[in-house]
Amino acid sequence: MNVLKKSNRITKFVFLLLLILGSIGCSKMDDWKKYVEEGEISYTGKLDSLRIYSGKNRVKIEGLFISDPKVIECRVFWNGRKDSVSIPVNRTQNTDTLRLMLENMTENVHNFEVVTFDTEGNKSITVYGIGNVYGERYQQSIFNRPIANNSLKAYDNTFTATFGNVDRTLGIFATEIRYVDTEGVNQTIRLDIDDKDVALTNVKIDESMSFRSLYLPDTLCLDTFYTAYTDFNPSLTYYRNLGYPFTATNISGRWGVLQDWTSNASANAISGRGSWDNNTGVGVLSAEAGWGTPNINNGKIYQATTLPAGKYKVDIEFRRNNVTANVDATNNLVYFVVTNNGSIPNVADVLSSDKLGYYNLAWINDAYRVVSFEFDNPVTQEVTIGYVANLMSSSNQYFNVRGMSVSLVE
Repeated sequence: MNVLKKSNRITKFVFLLLLILGSIGCSKMDDWKKYVEEGEISYTGKLDSLRIYSGKNRVKIEGLFISDPKVIECRVFWNGRKDSVSIPVNRTQNTDTLRLMLENMTENVHNFEVVTFDTEGNKSITVYGIGNVYGERYQQSIFNRPIANNSLKAYDNTFTATFGNVDRTLGIFATEIRYVDTEGVNQTIRLDIDDKDVALTNVKIDESMSFRSLYLPDTLCLDTFYTAYTDFNPSLTYYRNLGYPFTATNISGRWGVLQDWTSNASANAISGRGSWDNNTGVGVLSAEAGWGTPNINNGKIYQATTLPAGKYKVDIEFRRNNVTANVDATNNLVYFVVTNNGSIPNVADVLSSDKLGYYNLAWINDAYRVVSFEFDNPVTQEVTIGYVANLMSSSNQYFNVRGMSVSLVE
């Protein structure tokens, strides 16, 4: 009897459980029916291979229509779907391309949504993309690549310049240089960001030059951004072979004859050489006496060129050793002299001679030092610059110039 009652209770429990599960199942079935009351959802083919090109206050949107020949419309949304555009689609049997340019866009990062529609109004799954729009903020952030140094050689109209390093993260890729050639024609050349040195021929002197830098903010950008042109007057070089290093001819061992300069026999008393020395591995203008070499009596190294009227600055980087023996008014003296008569005077005549300027290179030190002085050239004329040296004591003596410049200052 107890077994029968227990069996009845189990039967009732199973029945109630099945009833509850059936109710839950029907409820879920009813919930599902809510979503298909209008019939089964049908999606049309989506846009494939979406690509968004950035630009200056614009973007270009491209994609492919591949899978569904019934597509007749494409809608593009942005700005949180506050802005949109509709593009009719004429499908062919081939793959068709969407090309859409959106102009007058605000400078920002924009999120785009692309949806297609077919002839029955069915829409596709949304395709998402991100596009950058650049504008005035970006323009204000870019700057010109700096010029580290430049030189325009007045004697042969060749221009050289070295550009400095610059942060590439903003997208700089080139620099344009404008100049006037010797025929009076405006020219523009482009220097790649991987290059730093430029060399131009036939550049007209007495004309300003200018340069600007070019930027692409990213690899998909449609538009090149330019800095404003920076004007500059090239540094004119009037004389040849001014060092860093000096070059020579007739080289034998460490000695040679300084190229492009006139040097007399006394300056080249070491078997016909001596005005150039490569003892340190870098060629310098040189005068040396002692250590088995002859003394130098009025050794002269000079050159001439035509200079426009104006004030000029001379910079000379030199060194010479200390000499304690036999030093007097005519021995162990080195002068730099500027004249307009085609030659330079002897050491003893420097102070009293007719000249445009001079400098006593009396500083003594084994290390190099730069000295500067100015001279006036009253008219356009041939101007000779040069060094004259007496190294006549019984001591070992040397005088070296590593480099120099002669520049118009006003």
